[in-house]
Parts: sequence; structure tokens; C-alpha cells
Amino acid sequence: MDFSSILVPVSGSSSDKHVVELACKLLNSSDSHLFILYIIEINRSLPIDATLTPEVARGDNILKSMETLAEKYNHQVTAELLQAREVGYAIVQEANRKKVDGIAMTIPDSTKFGRFELEKTVTYVLKNAGCKIVLWND
Repeated sequence: MDFSSILVPVSGSSSDKHVVELACKLLNSSDSHLFILYIIEINRSLPIDATLTPEVARGDNILKSMETLAEKYNHQVTAELLQAREVGYAIVQEANRKKVDGIAMTIPDSTKFGRFELEKTVTYVLKNAGCKIVLWND
């Protein structure tokens, strides 16, 4: 696989660093672009532009640590914090808007009744993204 741009949504999980490193290794040259995205899911009872200070601070810290991790690969890195009603929708919209070649993301541990199931965000991205998708599962 050869990518010139990859979007990586992060959430603060222990897998984030693995996915960011994988995305950096998949990018084909030093002028490739890595987009790191932290999305705050806003409850429908709140306005979409509600200020959630603790969540914003958490997101900023996560983005800074992922940017630092990605710096050693010498790619262009853009880190962004967004607020959205649905995380999967926001990921697909940002991938389309940025015209990325791929999305690299983690699969959260989703075992229900002893069986593995993909959660709604991953399922939405798989169904609706118009680019290649790389999934990381610990």
C-alpha cells in the first residue's frame, strides 16, 4: 500500500501510538501528510458548539503527544480537535474534505455476549469512507 496522506482519529487509548506509528510507516515520502484527529462527541442535549473545557484539555494533550511521536518520521503533520454529534460521520467527512488516501484507526475492544463485534463508529467508517482503511486491533 502506498499513501500520500492518511487520517488517524485518536481517542486517548493505548493503541493510538501504534496506529500513528503505523500510519507514518505507510506514508510514502517525507512530503506526505498525516492528519491526526481528536473528536469530542457532543450529546444531543447540548449545543454543538458547547464548551467542554476538561474534554478540550484532554484532547489537546493527546494531540500534542501524538504530534511529538510523529515528528521523528519527517512527514507533514496536522493535528485537529473537532466537536461532532457522531464520531464516525465526522471521520468520514474530514477524510472527504481533506481528500486523504486512507484512514488508519483502532478497533475498540467490543466483545458482547462472548463474541467480537465492531462498534458503530468503525462500522460507519467501513461502510461510508471513500478511501482505503487500515484497522489496528490489539
